[in-house]
Amino acid sequence: MIADTDTLIAAQRRELRARRRWIVATRTASLSFAAWYLVLIIVMGRDDPFYLFVSIAAVITGLSGIVVVNYFDPPLLLRNLHDPSTATPANWQALAAVRAELLPPIVQDLGIPEGPERDRLIATADADELVRRTADKMRGDRRRFGRIYLGVYLVVALAFILRVCTYDPSA
Repeated sequence: MIADTDTLIAAQRRELRARRRWIVATRTASLSFAAWYLVLIIVMGRDDPFYLFVSIAAVITGLSGIVVVNYFDPPLLLRNLHDPSTATPANWQALAAVRAELLPPIVQDLGIPEGPERDRLIATADADELVRRTADKMRGDRRRFGRIYLGVYLVVALAFILRVCTYDPSA
Protein backbone atom coordinates (compact mmCIF):
# COMPACT_ATOMS: atom_id res chain seq x y z
CA MET A 1 0.00 0.00 0.00
CA ILE A 2 2.82 2.42 0.83
CA ALA A 3 4.52 1.65 -2.48
CA ASP A 4 1.28 2.49 -4.32
CA THR A 5 1.01 5.77 -2.46
CA ASP A 6 4.65 6.63 -3.15
CA THR A 7 4.18 5.74 -6.82
CA LEU A 8 1.11 7.97 -7.08
CA ILE A 9 2.89 10.86 -5.35
CA ALA A 10 5.86 10.48 -7.71
CA ALA A 11 3.51 10.41 -10.72
CA GLN A 12 1.74 13.57 -9.50
CA ARG A 13 5.04 15.37 -8.99
CA ARG A 14 6.20 14.32 -12.50
CA GLU A 15 2.98 15.75 -13.89
CA LEU A 16 3.49 19.03 -12.03
CA ARG A 17 7.06 19.26 -13.39
CA ALA A 18 5.82 18.51 -16.92
CA ARG A 19 3.19 21.24 -16.58
CA ARG A 20 5.83 23.77 -15.52
CA ARG A 21 8.10 22.74 -18.42
CA TRP A 22 5.30 23.11 -20.97
CA ILE A 23 4.31 26.52 -19.62
CA VAL A 24 7.94 27.68 -19.78
CA ALA A 25 8.17 26.26 -23.32
CA THR A 26 5.12 28.20 -24.53
CA ARG A 27 6.40 31.41 -22.95
CA THR A 28 9.86 30.88 -24.44
CA ALA A 29 8.43 30.14 -27.88
CA SER A 30 6.20 33.20 -27.69
CA LEU A 31 9.11 35.43 -26.71
CA SER A 32 11.21 33.85 -29.47
CA PHE A 33 8.59 34.74 -32.07
CA ALA A 34 8.50 38.28 -30.70
CA ALA A 35 12.30 38.52 -30.83
CA TRP A 36 12.29 37.12 -34.37
CA TYR A 37 9.77 39.79 -35.35
CA LEU A 38 12.00 42.52 -33.93
CA VAL A 39 15.03 41.11 -35.78
CA LEU A 40 13.07 41.04 -39.04
CA ILE A 41 11.82 44.61 -38.63
CA ILE A 42 14.76 46.36 -36.96
CA VAL A 43 17.90 44.43 -37.83
CA MET A 44 17.01 43.14 -41.29
CA GLY A 45 14.92 46.18 -42.19
CA ARG A 46 12.08 44.17 -43.65
CA ASP A 47 8.97 46.29 -43.60
CA ASP A 48 6.50 44.22 -45.60
CA PRO A 49 3.15 43.93 -43.78
CA PHE A 50 3.42 40.15 -44.17
CA TYR A 51 5.92 40.08 -41.32
CA LEU A 52 3.24 41.34 -38.96
CA PHE A 53 2.05 37.73 -38.86
CA VAL A 54 5.17 36.83 -36.88
CA SER A 55 3.96 38.96 -33.98
CA ILE A 56 0.50 37.41 -34.30
CA ALA A 57 2.16 33.99 -34.08
CA ALA A 58 3.83 35.14 -30.86
CA VAL A 59 0.45 36.05 -29.37
CA ILE A 60 -1.15 32.77 -30.46
CA THR A 61 1.78 30.82 -29.05
CA GLY A 62 1.51 32.68 -25.76
CA LEU A 63 -2.20 31.93 -25.61
CA SER A 64 -1.36 28.25 -26.11
CA GLY A 65 -0.34 28.33 -22.47
CA ILE A 66 -4.06 28.28 -21.65
CA VAL A 67 -4.35 24.93 -23.42
CA VAL A 68 -1.33 23.63 -21.50
CA VAL A 69 -2.80 24.65 -18.15
CA ASN A 70 -6.13 23.04 -19.01
CA TYR A 71 -4.41 19.87 -20.25
CA PHE A 72 -2.96 19.26 -16.79
CA ASP A 73 -6.05 20.45 -14.93
CA PRO A 74 -7.33 18.87 -12.78
CA PRO A 75 -4.22 17.14 -11.48
CA LEU A 76 -3.70 13.38 -11.72
CA LEU A 77 -4.69 12.52 -8.16
CA LEU A 78 -7.91 14.50 -8.43
CA ARG A 79 -8.72 12.92 -11.81
CA ASN A 80 -8.20 9.54 -10.17
CA LEU A 81 -10.83 10.36 -7.54
CA HIS A 82 -13.42 10.84 -10.29
CA ASP A 83 -12.74 7.42 -11.84
CA PRO A 84 -14.15 4.55 -9.74
CA SER A 85 -11.43 2.17 -10.95
CA THR A 86 -8.63 4.44 -9.68
CA ALA A 87 -10.32 5.95 -6.61
CA THR A 88 -8.41 3.70 -4.24
CA PRO A 89 -7.37 4.33 -0.65
CA ALA A 90 -3.78 4.64 -1.93
CA ASN A 91 -4.87 7.48 -4.22
CA TRP A 92 -6.56 9.28 -1.32
CA GLN A 93 -3.48 8.80 0.89
CA ALA A 94 -1.29 10.20 -1.89
CA LEU A 95 -3.60 13.19 -2.28
CA ALA A 96 -3.55 13.76 1.48
CA ALA A 97 0.26 13.72 1.41
CA VAL A 98 0.49 16.46 -1.24
CA ARG A 99 -2.67 18.30 -0.23
CA ALA A 100 -0.86 21.51 0.76
CA GLU A 101 0.80 21.94 -2.63
CA LEU A 102 -1.98 20.58 -4.83
CA LEU A 103 -5.23 21.95 -3.43
CA PRO A 104 -4.61 25.73 -3.10
CA PRO A 105 -4.58 26.39 -6.89
CA ILE A 106 -7.57 24.09 -7.39
CA VAL A 107 -9.59 25.82 -4.67
CA GLN A 108 -8.65 29.20 -6.13
CA ASP A 109 -9.81 28.04 -9.58
CA LEU A 110 -13.11 27.01 -8.05
CA GLY A 111 -13.65 30.68 -7.18
CA ILE A 112 -13.56 30.29 -3.42
CA PRO A 113 -12.26 33.57 -1.98
CA GLU A 114 -9.44 33.65 0.54
CA GLY A 115 -10.67 33.15 4.03
CA PRO A 116 -11.85 30.53 6.47
CA GLU A 117 -13.85 28.50 3.94
CA ARG A 118 -10.88 28.20 1.60
CA ASP A 119 -8.54 27.26 4.45
CA ARG A 120 -11.02 24.68 5.74
CA LEU A 121 -11.48 23.16 2.31
CA ILE A 122 -7.73 22.87 1.74
CA ALA A 123 -7.16 21.36 5.18
CA THR A 124 -10.13 19.06 5.64
CA ALA A 125 -12.01 18.36 2.39
CA ASP A 126 -12.73 14.68 1.93
CA ALA A 127 -12.80 12.77 -1.35
CA ASP A 128 -16.56 13.13 -1.84
CA GLU A 129 -16.47 16.90 -1.37
CA LEU A 130 -13.53 17.27 -3.77
CA VAL A 131 -15.26 15.12 -6.38
CA ARG A 132 -18.49 17.10 -6.02
CA ARG A 133 -16.79 20.50 -6.22
CA THR A 134 -14.54 19.59 -9.18
CA ALA A 135 -17.13 17.70 -11.25
CA ASP A 136 -17.44 20.64 -13.68
CA LYS A 137 -13.69 20.48 -14.40
CA MET A 138 -14.05 16.89 -15.55
CA ARG A 139 -16.31 17.73 -18.48
CA GLY A 140 -14.88 17.15 -21.90
CA ASP A 141 -11.71 15.32 -22.81
CA ARG A 142 -9.05 17.95 -22.13
CA ARG A 143 -6.24 15.46 -22.68
CA ARG A 144 -7.46 14.53 -26.16
CA PHE A 145 -8.08 18.16 -27.10
CA GLY A 146 -4.60 19.11 -25.87
CA ARG A 147 -2.93 16.42 -28.00
CA ILE A 148 -4.92 17.41 -31.08
CA TYR A 149 -4.17 21.09 -30.47
CA LEU A 150 -0.45 20.39 -30.10
CA GLY A 151 -0.36 18.32 -33.30
CA VAL A 152 -2.21 20.95 -35.34
CA TYR A 153 -0.24 23.81 -33.78
CA LEU A 154 3.14 22.22 -34.52
CA VAL A 155 2.26 21.54 -38.16
CA VAL A 156 0.90 25.07 -38.66
CA ALA A 157 3.83 26.68 -36.79
CA LEU A 158 6.44 24.79 -38.79
CA ALA A 159 4.68 25.60 -42.06
CA PHE A 160 4.46 29.24 -41.00
CA ILE A 161 8.15 29.39 -40.06
CA LEU A 162 9.11 27.87 -43.41
CA ARG A 163 6.84 30.32 -45.24
CA VAL A 164 8.34 33.32 -43.45
CA CYS A 165 11.90 32.07 -44.04
CA THR A 166 11.26 31.62 -47.76
CA TYR A 167 9.10 34.73 -48.25
CA ASP A 168 10.34 37.07 -50.95
CA PRO A 169 8.84 40.53 -50.52
CA SER A 170 9.87 41.60 -54.02
CA ALA A 171 7.75 38.92 -55.71
